[in-house]
Amino acid sequence: MKKLNELSKSDLLLIFQALSDPIRLDIFLCLLKKKEKRFSGTTYNISKSTMSHHIKLLKEAQLINVRKEGTTHIYSVNEELVREIGYFFIKKQATTDS
Repeated sequence: MKKLNELSKSDLLLIFQALSDPIRLDIFLCLLKKKEKRFSGTTYNISKSTMSHHIKLLKEAQLINVRKEGTTHIYSVNEELVREIGYFFIKKQATTDS
């Protein structure tokens, strides 16, 4: 993915594909509300490997950040990317309104 202020349609496709799964969307929406959270497979009644896969796809799309506290992973939303997504659509709307 490019620098955040240079989002392309392919970047958005990666982002929306990551959010197209109900569990990943729920994780993302939960982080929007709580700011930071630890997730485990038991949170969604799924295996640890499945949870890791969901987290991996959200990280690859740069939607979430992770920090470690000992052996615990704490997740948060990449707020800069969320703003850039909004700016992308505002810019697209401005160019189509002209």
